[in-house]
Amino acid sequence: MTSTNNYRNVKFFYKEWKTYSGVNATGYTCNDESLLKHVNTISFGAKTIQDMKGKIDDYLDNVERHIELKELNDKACAEFYAIPTLYRGD
Repeated sequence: MTSTNNYRNVKFFYKEWKTYSGVNATGYTCNDESLLKHVNTISFGAKTIQDMKGKIDDYLDNVERHIELKELNDKACAEFYAIPTLYRGD
């Protein structure tokens, strides 16, 4: 079962599924592009609706912080890949 929810104008989904070992599981996922436009994340999950709302609040209320973290991460990645190594991939 999947249902759509909305909090602070952000869509997220409640899902139920069976794990690989046959155990019932539930959780929430969000892939709202407008919410995640400032981060290097395309979706995130939470076990409870309270946790999901808390994560949405964090993304909305701390946009500048998330922009700074993304820029820092992008800079670190660029610096890492600029250094030659013997690693040639899998």
